[in-house]
Amino acid sequence: MSDNSYIRIRLSQVPAELEDIMTTYCFENGATGVTEVLAFAQPDLTYDAKVVATQNHEMDVFFAGKPAETFFSGLQDLNRSISWRIFEEENKDWLAEWKKGFKPFKLVGDFWVVPSWLEAPPEAKRSVSIDPGMAFGTGTHATTQMMAFFINKLAEKHAGSLPLWNMLDVGTGTAILAMLAKLSGMGSVTGIEIDPEARRVARDNVQLNHLTSIDIPDTQIDEIRKQFDVVVANIIDGVLINIKKDLLRVLKPGGHLFLTGILEERDNHFFEKFIENSGLNVVRRLEKDEWVGYWVQS
Repeated sequence: MSDNSYIRIRLSQVPAELEDIMTTYCFENGATGVTEVLAFAQPDLTYDAKVVATQNHEMDVFFAGKPAETFFSGLQDLNRSISWRIFEEENKDWLAEWKKGFKPFKLVGDFWVVPSWLEAPPEAKRSVSIDPGMAFGTGTHATTQMMAFFINKLAEKHAGSLPLWNMLDVGTGTAILAMLAKLSGMGSVTGIEIDPEARRVARDNVQLNHLTSIDIPDTQIDEIRKQFDVVVANIIDGVLINIKKDLLRVLKPGGHLFLTGILEERDNHFFEKFIENSGLNVVRRLEKDEWVGYWVQS
């Protein structure tokens, strides 16, 4: 075993009633960590995933080196149905590994996304510098790219009006879309986010790009009382349906609403629940990979 590796032991057929006892036993025998392998169900594609109850569980137990044989015989003493597989895995700086694969790329029009730790390439006429941290939104995902396309087309179509307009980015993540909108000429931009860590990342990114006029408040959508000319929401479709009333409430009459994060297999359901009979006119519909995006106007 190398100095730069660790041992992961996958325990199977662990009776639910032995879970706490098993965790204590593992730590008493030198484990550095224990995690339960849970099964989830998410039938309505909201963020409220439900844990599937099972009689027998799987657990991952981590050790700096392979434990003594007495550890395994002790497992059998606890319950003879328990089985295991042993894996030797390499220690890695996963953030550093991920950064190796994140390169500058063209997002839309003249705009490029450039990782904060790299220089913009010569062909990047305009760039958005991003350090995503733990937040969603590097610009590589299909839903973000569809949203960038909508924002770019809006800026081309309404260049004269854009400086007088305001925009709300719901679920701003890294603030990449908020920054794209501001750099495209949007007058006032606000980005809201439910995750405190993502809010921190968004604020860091607007500072990094010298776009501190973009507001990233702690406010949530149900607390917002003003209305916006443009509202964008790149969120999974089940959540979009859940916050439909608030999205429409903060949209000015005649305003533009961009919706991405809709799985193609659920497009009909989404259209029925969100767009049909809502007084919304579909300006444009996009498909990319397995995702759908809508540009609608009130």
